[in-house]
Amino acid sequence: MKVRDALREGGAALSGSETPFLDASLLLADALATDRTSLLASGPESVGEGPLARYRALIASRSAGLPLAYIVGYKEFWGRRFAVDERALVPRPDTETLVAAALELGDIVAREGSTGSALRERVFRVHEPCCGSGCVAISVAADRPSWAVSASDLSEAALEVARGNEASLLEADRPGGPLAFAQGDLLSGAGESFDLIVANPPYVPSAEAEALLSLGWSEPRMALDGGADGLGLIRRLVPAAVRALAPGGALLVEADGDQAAEVADLFRASRFADIEVRRDFGGKARVTSGRKPWTP
Repeated sequence: MKVRDALREGGAALSGSETPFLDASLLLADALATDRTSLLASGPESVGEGPLARYRALIASRSAGLPLAYIVGYKEFWGRRFAVDERALVPRPDTETLVAAALELGDIVAREGSTGSALRERVFRVHEPCCGSGCVAISVAADRPSWAVSASDLSEAALEVARGNEASLLEADRPGGPLAFAQGDLLSGAGESFDLIVANPPYVPSAEAEALLSLGWSEPRMALDGGADGLGLIRRLVPAAVRALAPGGALLVEADGDQAAEVADLFRASRFADIEVRRDFGGKARVTSGRKPWTP
């Protein structure tokens, strides 16, 4: 069978997917141990019996609802390839909005602190609770090597994934040091005097999470379920962040666009200042941020 015919067959089998041809091409590239660009350039070439059998098995797994990233074992995020499996949530492209906002706001906080305040006479400290695969914390640490970055998650299994990604994606001798990973609920045991707290906590309402899982979603319930209205963890995180941040520090939280107004209200209730809502690539409200005032 020719490559183009295999892609046509796979695309037809995945017609229920939002991106059937993309999925089919990535799975065929995996079966052939090549990359998608090289695959598409070889359309007329033949696919051997062994790779074809593997490809059809991968197509069957995808048709059954297994996320593409779990099948191939990785997900591209912020220009890097993160290993993922059933122990952690698959990184979403929209979460890159959180990384971009963290870098931008972090630079502002760091710059303000470099004007003579004793507050910044130390390493700039960042923490990510609910880190999952580590894609956010590792992306921030890679782009700002001098920042000291830590991360935590309630799931030890997810932390294993994150540690593996750090080992493969971060320089061992980065100036800010290695990432510090810890198991814990939100900011429990994380410490204090952070300059930046960046979070993508579970925010899917429990009923919706249950419906998704019943449809065959294989991502961890813990990484999806945000409580009755999806804001259970965020309600606890925002006031905890006020206590954990240094004066002038910032909190950034990802949530669904329909939750943005309520999340901003939670920031106000905890007396955050300079509250902003940033939109993702699709124009939907995605990240809410706020600053802890310099003075009480």
